[in-house]
Amino acid sequence: MGQMKKTEQIAGEPRVRPKQLLPYLSVFVIAPIVTFVLGRWLDEIVGLHGFPPLPLNLIIGFPVFFWGLAIGIKSTRELYKIGYGLPWGKLNGKSQTTRLVTNGVYEYCRNPMTLGYSLLPCGMGIMFKSLGMTFFIPAMIIAVAIVYVKVWEEPELEKRFGEDYREYKRKTPFLIPRPRRRDS
Repeated sequence: MGQMKKTEQIAGEPRVRPKQLLPYLSVFVIAPIVTFVLGRWLDEIVGLHGFPPLPLNLIIGFPVFFWGLAIGIKSTRELYKIGYGLPWGKLNGKSQTTRLVTNGVYEYCRNPMTLGYSLLPCGMGIMFKSLGMTFFIPAMIIAVAIVYVKVWEEPELEKRFGEDYREYKRKTPFLIPRPRRRDS
């Protein structure tokens, strides 16, 4: 009686169906393939040569890649656990966040998923010695994210969360984290 059935939903958390995970899985399957192919293609067209040399590419690339992965996964998890929603909640109103998330990685920047998932191709590019992957792909991701966030997401968040979101927006940087200030 005290045990919850597997089909019951935890209070507040959105119900996640397997098909809803497909957009998220694309970050880990489709995006790396596209990043590799497009990055190599850009390297060929522009005539960029591999840098940095072995083993420096692995020493620098792995930490950048895994740091981006950690930020991306942590921000998605916090959005789910604290905001009771998923990053693609707009596609399915039932998994749209119901609480504004302003702590954890969201305390340092308003778009930690974009930051994290921009570091993934950057790390891949360093590991594969591809300047196209290292610089051009993340720049494209950030450019698309800025347009999407500024045109669609921020106005929607202002409607849903009102003054709380506007205050968070005033205090918290858009993408590039700054160190947290300690209260004196």
